[in-house]
Amino acid sequence: MEIQNKMSGSEKKAEKSADVSARLLKNIEKKGKRLSENVVYGVYDNRNASIFTKINDFFIDHSRISLKEKAYFFHLMAVMIDAGIPVLKTLQILTNKTENVKFQRIINTLAYSASQGVTLSDAMARFPDVFSDADIGVIKAGEAAGNLNKMLLRLSEQTEKSHDLQTKLFTAATYPAFIFATLLVIATAMMIWIVPILTNLLKEGGLPEEEFPVATKALIGISNFLGGYWWTLILVVVIIYALLHVYKGTTTGKFQLDYLKLRIPVVGELIRKVLVLRFVSLLGILIEAGLPVIKILQIIGGSINNELYRIKTWEIIKEVQAGKKISENLKNSSFLFPETVTQMLNIGETSASLGSISQKIAQHYDKEIDNTLKRLTTLFEPIMMLVVGLVVALLALSILMPIFDLTRLV
Repeated sequence: MEIQNKMSGSEKKAEKSADVSARLLKNIEKKGKRLSENVVYGVYDNRNASIFTKINDFFIDHSRISLKEKAYFFHLMAVMIDAGIPVLKTLQILTNKTENVKFQRIINTLAYSASQGVTLSDAMARFPDVFSDADIGVIKAGEAAGNLNKMLLRLSEQTEKSHDLQTKLFTAATYPAFIFATLLVIATAMMIWIVPILTNLLKEGGLPEEEFPVATKALIGISNFLGGYWWTLILVVVIIYALLHVYKGTTTGKFQLDYLKLRIPVVGELIRKVLVLRFVSLLGILIEAGLPVIKILQIIGGSINNELYRIKTWEIIKEVQAGKKISENLKNSSFLFPETVTQMLNIGETSASLGSISQKIAQHYDKEIDNTLKRLTTLFEPIMMLVVGLVVALLALSILMPIFDLTRLV
């Protein structure tokens, strides 16, 4: 009897504990839902909130939403809509599927707009810093054709590819940037702390300053400048950066700087390949979405972040409006669009398969960029080793040579 009482007591405790856990979980879910529902852009007002809430909102609103998060969002939407779940319910479910608070607020705003009868594409157009013209164009086409799930899936795939490309470029640039930064820090530290000690050592040893090797004199001069006029160097760097920023803001400046980027040895070729990939991939997915060619080219012109390609795209728009083909206008721009790309686009226009041909060109250029990045990585390694070796050798000679002269005097 006593054992049964103990068992029943344990069962009651377990049931009570499970009931408490369930209530806590339910409260947490309600609280999370309530918090997300409280923030709807255009409706949410924090003017009467505390200063800490305003600061928190500022940092949230200026945070970044990655391409990977967007791709995941598009993919989940495609799957849920394909399963027959309405757009409004889908958005309400997806609000808590991301850990990015800004994206939670944006999705919640999309859900609110959908509940007011606004289409998904129009609701997304309120956030141009998150959803590009290409994203909105594809979704609008999917809504019009009744195949929103398919368009969202294609958009997810395209965004994922863009994320992969971004990751590859960042990874390829990290190694040389890290080596250069490390070399700069070590050289600066030696100039500020090691060289003054060396100078004092040589003077105390009785070696006349006029007998210092030329490399040592240059090293001491640079060290003295950094020690006494470091603020001048920082000021010069800030002024140059400000001037470049202002110059880039002008039409001529942006054109010239973008042109110089494309002319950088080796790297310029990679940049051109990335821009061609961007052009043909957008062309392919937007044609598949069923948008008019002029509208497609307008979206591409606004999406490419290079003045030369942007101007060329608007020239193509004028030619297409005059009844010419896209490929015809690219023949005289072999620097921007290689002849193989022009020929493939011509075949696509002739055979009425421009969308699929564009996707094949994009796949080809994706592989080309991979190969180029591998070649650049292979090329940068010996170059960086050579640069590091030369700098170390110059520093070593500049320091060791006067020390050898000093030992001969002793």
